[in-house]
This record gives sequence, C-alpha cells and structure tokens, in this order.
Amino acid sequence: MSLDCLAEICEGERLLSLRSGHSHLCGHFGGLRLGISARPFLVALIAFCIYTNPLAAQMTCHVQELQNQIAPDELPQAEKLTGIGNVHLPITASPEAQAWFDQGLNLLHDFWDYESARAFEQSIRLDPGCAMCYWGLYQAEAFYHSLAKDYAGEALDKAAQLEDRVSKREQLYIEATRRGKADLWRQLAADYPSDSEAQVMLATTASGEEEVQILRSILKADPNNSAANHYYIHALEGTSHPEQALHSAEILPSLAPNSGHMVHMPGHIFFRIGDYARAEQAFTQSMQVDERYLREYHVSPDYDWNYVHNLMYGITNLMEEGKFAKAAALSAKLSGARGKLEASLYIYLVRDGISRLNPGLPIALRTANWKQALNLLEAHTREVGQPHLEFLALELTRFVRGMQAADKNRLLEAQTLSGQMAADLERASHENSTGEARLNRKLQVLPDALLSPILKNLSVMSLELRATIAAHQWRTSDAEILFSEAQRQETALGYHEPPSYIRPVGETEGAAMSAVRNWSAATSAYERALLERPHSGFAIYGLALCAEKSGNSTAALKQYREFVTVWKDADPDLPQLRHARKVIARKESVTFERACLAIRSPPRQISMKECVSWPPVIASGPGPSKRMVRTRTQA
Repeated sequence: MSLDCLAEICEGERLLSLRSGHSHLCGHFGGLRLGISARPFLVALIAFCIYTNPLAAQMTCHVQELQNQIAPDELPQAEKLTGIGNVHLPITASPEAQAWFDQGLNLLHDFWDYESARAFEQSIRLDPGCAMCYWGLYQAEAFYHSLAKDYAGEALDKAAQLEDRVSKREQLYIEATRRGKADLWRQLAADYPSDSEAQVMLATTASGEEEVQILRSILKADPNNSAANHYYIHALEGTSHPEQALHSAEILPSLAPNSGHMVHMPGHIFFRIGDYARAEQAFTQSMQVDERYLREYHVSPDYDWNYVHNLMYGITNLMEEGKFAKAAALSAKLSGARGKLEASLYIYLVRDGISRLNPGLPIALRTANWKQALNLLEAHTREVGQPHLEFLALELTRFVRGMQAADKNRLLEAQTLSGQMAADLERASHENSTGEARLNRKLQVLPDALLSPILKNLSVMSLELRATIAAHQWRTSDAEILFSEAQRQETALGYHEPPSYIRPVGETEGAAMSAVRNWSAATSAYERALLERPHSGFAIYGLALCAEKSGNSTAALKQYREFVTVWKDADPDLPQLRHARKVIARKESVTFERACLAIRSPPRQISMKECVSWPPVIASGPGPSKRMVRTRTQA
C-alpha cells in the first residue's frame, strides 16, 4: 500500500467504508491530528495491523462508489396495478387521490415499498393537500427495505403540517406514527372499531401473542383481509406452531395474485411444516410474477427485493426435496436477480453473502460436498472494497478444507486449519464495529456484507469443525459438548427466511458420529435435525443408515421407505436413492420369498411363479384367504 494511497484513505475517510476494525487510525490518533509528517508512522502502523489482521490484509485503496437516493418527486409516474390486495381506508382526498392512496396502502401491506412510494407520490401530485397521502409516503420510504429512507422524515413532517385539514381519525393515524406509541394505536382502534386498517396497524406495533390475537380478531370479522392474512403468516411462521397459519397461506395468493411477495408468502409456512412440494409451487409462482413485472415495467432488481429473496428460498427448498439439478439451475439466476444496492444484496444475511461469493456454494455446503465447495471458493470473483466478503471466503475455505481433512482422517491438517480459523475469529470479534456511518441521501454501490452476522455463522462452523475432529479422535464426550454449543449458537442466530445456517448442526453431528460408528448418538442428532427441517430427506436418510448399520433392519426398512417417499421427485440418479431402493428391494424380496414358501397347498407347495402379486391377501377371520382358495381351485 503506497503512501499516497494511505493519504487518500485518511483524507477521504467520510466517503469510505473500511470496515476493517482500523478505521479509527485515519483522522485522529491519541487525540492528535496526524499531518503529512506523521504519514510514515501511519504507514508502519497500518502495515502492522495488516500483518496481524486477516480483514485488514484484504483492504485495498478503494473509494466506495455512491449513488443518490431517489427523491419522491423524482419517482417515475406510478402504473395502475390490480390484483395486489383488497384493503381500503377512506381519507380526506379527491377521488383520484383516494384511488392511488388505496393502491399505495395495499402495496405497503404487500411489502412492495418501491411501488407503494410511487403510488403515494402520485396521490400527492393529484392532491397536494392530502395529509394521509404524505403519511402513506412516509410509511413506504421508512420501510426496512426502502432505498430512500432519508426522505421519510420530510413526508411525515408534511403530513403533520396538514393535520388541521383532516378528520380526528386521520389525525390519530399521523400522531400515532409520529410519536411511535402503541397507546395511540390502541386508542385509535378502540375509538373506531370498524376501522380494520387501524387494527392492522396496531398489530404491526405489537408482538408475540398480542399480535396474533389482534390479527385473529381482524380475520374473524374479515376472513379475506389480504393485509391481515399476510401479517398472520409472519406472526406465526417463526413459532412452534406455523401450521396455524396454513389457511392464510392457502388463500393469500388468490387475494393478491399479482404481488410477487404475497404469492411467495405461503412458501414460508409450507417450508416450515415440511411440505416442500407445495412450497416449491409457491416459490415458482412468485418467481413468474416477479419476472413478468420486471420484464413489463423495465424495473431494476434493486427495486424488487422479493425477486432474489424468493429465489434464495426456492433454492433452499429444492435442496430439501433432493432436487439439486433444479436448485443449480435456479442458482444460475441469482447474479441477474441481484442489483447493486443493499436491498437486493441482503448484506445482513450470510446465506446471501455466501451465494455472492459463488451462486452454487450453498448447494455444495448443504450437501457437504467439500471438494465442490473448494472448487467454487477458488473460482469466486474477488470484488474491490469488500473485505468482509473476502474474510468470509477465507474462513469458509479453512472450514471446508478442515472438514474434508477430518473426513479423510488427516486430523493433524484439520487441527491446524481449525486453529487458524478460531484465531482469526477471535481477533475479528474484538475488532468488529457496531455500525457504519450513513451518508445522508446516499447509497453505497455494491456494499460489503455486514461483519457481525458473518462472525456468528463462522463461529458455529468453527465449533462444528472442532467437534468433528474430536469425534474422529474418539473423544465422544468432547465432541458432544462442542456440538451442543454449536447447536445453541445456531439457535441464537434467530429465525430467518430461509434459515441463516445452511446445513443444520444436527446433520453435521449425525455424520460425525456415524463416521465413528456411534449409531446411537448419530440417531439422536438426526432426530434433532428433523425437528428443525421436518420431513427432510437428509435427516431421514441419516436415520435409515444408522438403523441399517446398527442391525435394526425393521427400523431401517421403515426409514428407507419414508426416504424414497419424501424424495420421490428428487434427482433420480442420487446414490442415496439407489442405496435406499436396493435395501428395500432386498428386504422385500426376502419377505416375499418367505411369504410364498409359507403358503402351502397339499400335497404340493405353491411355486414362486404362482405368487403372482404382492402383498398376499390375508383373510380377516379364520380359514384360508380368498387368494389361497382361488389358487387351490386353479391347482
């Protein structure tokens, strides 16, 4: 790194996002401003940090490119959209503005912030004195995926300035939003019990059982309320009873068939209950809706964040079905589905960060295909100014190489890689900043992934690697303790859509214990994995293999039959399916032969040729079966 480059970094500090834990070196040091004469010292200091820090080692002389947020009045004129929901809120506005307001409101509840903002802005253009139109614009601009958050405050201030022109009910909407107090929403809902929108807004400020009960009361009075059904799915999907939202999942696409996210949402519930076939249908239909929208309206993927989100969930779901070829084909769409801004890059989700390194990498990690994962990591394109993603790539490489070495019983190599990974994570965790400075009304182009979620995911992987090594060293107790901590940290990652951690810890533990023939411990691990991913073929196959290898042929046959059922539409040439079908055929052949030999017809035994079908019909009462009678008559 040259002296001039360091000077550029320090002098351009506000335009940069070093995100390496050493940004405090630029500008001030020890309370003193560093001048040109101090640059040699700064060079030496940063050089030392680079030598000792894998994050700093990946810094480059790069000024982060910025892009202006789009001001509301610069948004393209909104298009009239249908099939996006059915909510309506009467406001003080012209009829034309009311229509655009309702479109914006439905899109807001669809989480379609970009189109929602366009619709609200159109209502403002038609009726500049509409206070609630500005309220709606604030809600769209303040949405967590919005790319124009810095304009939200202005819209809410304008709504407040126009309060004296609207009804008391509308004033409560504005004041409840300005103050951010649930009590005002409760007052609004109580004063206007027939206003379902007030109830919906109250539900969005609540959480847990209170939120669920509010939404249930709305749905009892208005079962087809598109917004309430959407929020009800979100309220229950991360709980222990996602099936309670099954009805909402089944009807929501019909309530908003042209909204990609609303069509996508049922897949959340279907995935959680292990109905992967129906989830696949939901994700496929959502993809088609989004692709039609992007194609017809010429919108950048940056302004339709659901498109890449839906693809990521669809890929995850296909893997649980054993459809790896389709998952790979869908992964090929990811590069085109991501834009260049935060909303479509999902910088806070590590699964998305991993797919940014290489779209096929999540599939290799899910299937524990360490050789393929290494090839994909080596082939990933390194982007300038993204040290966190490069750190992720470095540590993923160590994890994958370590797991591969452990599987091949090269334990010394695995231990070395594990030690390097643990040391890097320890250093990086102390240097992780809590946040990044935002520049007003600016957006970073191709922003780096956030470091904190990366560190949390890598910590789970590090524990898995250590535990796997311990298992291969026959230190079962140590391995179980490490896997237990990995499981705890995986749970602490929280609920994400799709799951943040790609391969459940239970499956990794099951594989490690199976490798050392500890079938009991492996069985328990796979059973825990099934609690997280119900009806997943990965864990079911693991259970079947454990039963087979431990000599429990009855349980093995039952599990293999379940496995081929849940993966009935999987890639046909999978070795797991071939093995399962071979075991089933062998077991059924033996049982079939024994059954035929047991059916005797004096004075001779029935031949195998005469056993024309399976299973034989067994009579419910005493005496020979109908088939036995028929066979004897024929004889």
